[in-house]
Amino acid sequence: MNQMTRNKALQYAKYRLPYSVEASTFVIEKADVSHGVVADIGAGTGLLTQHFVGNVEKVFAIEPEFEMRKISHELIGERQDIEYIAGVAEDTRLLDQSIDLIVAANAYHRFKPEDTMKEFKRILKPTGMLAIFSYDDNSNFLRDTMRVCNMDQYNKRLNATRHQEPVQYFYGDSTPSRYLFKQEHIETWDEYWGAVISGMESPDESEDWFEAFQKAHAQRFHQLETNGVITVRYSTEVWIGQPKYR
Repeated sequence: MNQMTRNKALQYAKYRLPYSVEASTFVIEKADVSHGVVADIGAGTGLLTQHFVGNVEKVFAIEPEFEMRKISHELIGERQDIEYIAGVAEDTRLLDQSIDLIVAANAYHRFKPEDTMKEFKRILKPTGMLAIFSYDDNSNFLRDTMRVCNMDQYNKRLNATRHQEPVQYFYGDSTPSRYLFKQEHIETWDEYWGAVISGMESPDESEDWFEAFQKAHAQRFHQLETNGVITVRYSTEVWIGQPKYR
């Protein structure tokens, strides 16, 4: 797996599709945590974290990659109501029953499900809630972006970093509610390619399949573009509920 370099982390922060501010506001109200403590698991460069900082009492941003934590800190700024922790979903380094709300974005695909659920059970307060954010891709744009370059090297990396459990699995014996918040995003080639290459599974320029990978994406972009841009229509998908773990 490629190392998360500063350049790759910067591309991630700059070019990844944004999450809906409205969705985060909804979750804060639904979970009643405006005066509570939130843990963002797999916080990355703060794409989701930023919507909670300043709107709840305290945020713990749990992220194992140094460069992503550093950029998140640079973008959000020095504040007393956020703490960055070099942890993972399976070992957050948080105190027992200290969290009112756990949030996680697309990083949940990388969590080890069973170990993560044990950790969530440990850190959540008895009335604590879990909200998982993702992209609803009913146009299949994101799916097709991942499939456009059907190379063994890329597919192996994807398979090695993603479990097969559905999002509802992380709620144990409870059934979460699902909400969609529609969005639209305009992308140039630089923005499209920046989002693609920011993924840890994508090749570095030094790898022998980088050129073919880039060429395949350039061909796809030019098939989709109008006047040099494409329009990505998607929704921020939110699953929220109070998990019940045995």
